[in-house]
Amino acid sequence: MKIESRSSTQWKHKIRWATCATFMIGAAACSGNAWALPTFARQTGWSCATCHTSYPQLTPMGRMFKLLGYTSNNVQRQQKLEAKFGKSTALLLMRVSQFSIFFQASYANVAGGQAAFNGAGVSNPPGNQNDIQFPQQVSLFYAGEITPHIGAFLHLTYSGRGGFGMDDSDIRWAHPWNLGPNQLLITGVEVNNTPTEPDIYNTVPDWYAPFSSSKYSAIRQIPTTFIEGAHGAGYPLAGIGTYEAYIFGQDKANWLYFEADGYTNADGIGVQSNSGGAFGYANDGRLQGVAPYVRLAYQRDWGNWNWEVGTYGMWSRLYDSPNTKGGPVDSFDDYDLDSQLQWLDTADNSNVTLHADWIHEDQGFGAFGPTSNLSSTATGSLNSLNINGSYWYHDHYGVSGGYLDTWGSANPNLWGTSYSANGSPDTNGEWIEASYLPWWNTRFSLRYTMFNQFRGLTNSTATSFGASAYNTLELLTWISF
Repeated sequence: MKIESRSSTQWKHKIRWATCATFMIGAAACSGNAWALPTFARQTGWSCATCHTSYPQLTPMGRMFKLLGYTSNNVQRQQKLEAKFGKSTALLLMRVSQFSIFFQASYANVAGGQAAFNGAGVSNPPGNQNDIQFPQQVSLFYAGEITPHIGAFLHLTYSGRGGFGMDDSDIRWAHPWNLGPNQLLITGVEVNNTPTEPDIYNTVPDWYAPFSSSKYSAIRQIPTTFIEGAHGAGYPLAGIGTYEAYIFGQDKANWLYFEADGYTNADGIGVQSNSGGAFGYANDGRLQGVAPYVRLAYQRDWGNWNWEVGTYGMWSRLYDSPNTKGGPVDSFDDYDLDSQLQWLDTADNSNVTLHADWIHEDQGFGAFGPTSNLSSTATGSLNSLNINGSYWYHDHYGVSGGYLDTWGSANPNLWGTSYSANGSPDTNGEWIEASYLPWWNTRFSLRYTMFNQFRGLTNSTATSFGASAYNTLELLTWISF
């Protein structure tokens, strides 16, 4: 194993911090007793606050709705044809439109300007510090019930020069099984195009905070594990899997959630090309075979509180060359520990949610090590820590913040040398955000992100920017209808 870019003492400290943060949330929980789309509200007749603290964070009701395949009983038998012979055939059609439009615009200011991303050096011109995206992206959703047991969350996005692309989506069949008093089993089968999309907690890469950022934000430049880089259909995958939720105990207060999927290569509508890399580079290729993904989580409800603790993992093998299906194979094995604590005051429409997520990735580069496109060494590793929380008052005013930390093996081939000469991924910093929802389908947010270290950089030098050059101020707008 390659020696980490930080000392073993620091590395162990990070692991202790991640583990402690996760179980501190768990200890607090034990001390006492998908987007908020108008489509779903029209289908169910429920307020958005029924299923969300603020989108995309889910309440227990929202998790149940997703587990049941985005279905409800709000279906009208508009046509029914009686056959002359045999059983009758029914056509079930929704009373309301299943389509929603989601619009995002953003303004971002990066302290060091565009030059900070272009291969740093104080001799470079300052570059433009500001970026306005109007729109940043426009998404079309088909979401909700198709039949009483089949539902869909389909997400098509237009993002300017990137054109149209199939964003994170899934179609699922679900069935509830009543096993007796205070016992319910929900089983489902789903197909999706991004790992962790089917999950019901906001501790997984496809759904964790910060939930949105400008394409100009330095947050998007932080190195990621494979499972993080594949979120939002960022890597061309197709998956099929099954999930089970066993809900039991007095008042059905205990939830046990299990999911297993297998992912392989896919060609979608405008998704990243097959020769594109999992990490945004063009020097790694497609999956070799099937990449398995497994998720296990436990949730406990009591009063206005609920607490989740869980784990997930994904084991991926990629051809080292972007244009062949042979030669060296790179491996990315991801392991996770996560937790979520939530308090819901339904009478006052206020809530608090805390998340902690730690991913460790073991990396192997090619059958022959030094011949790999991604590394001149045979092995490496990467760790990602995300701790964040939010508070919403009367469903209108919100404040959230968090700590992000990424650390692991320096790797010039994988992470590049535009920032630090040795290709260090080490990045950490804090962010804080204030939000206002005048209505449930409209959101304005102001976020500031401050970096203590950015891809191995701390203080500025004669040839590189310092970490503070990547501090980012963002104004974000979401509207859905």
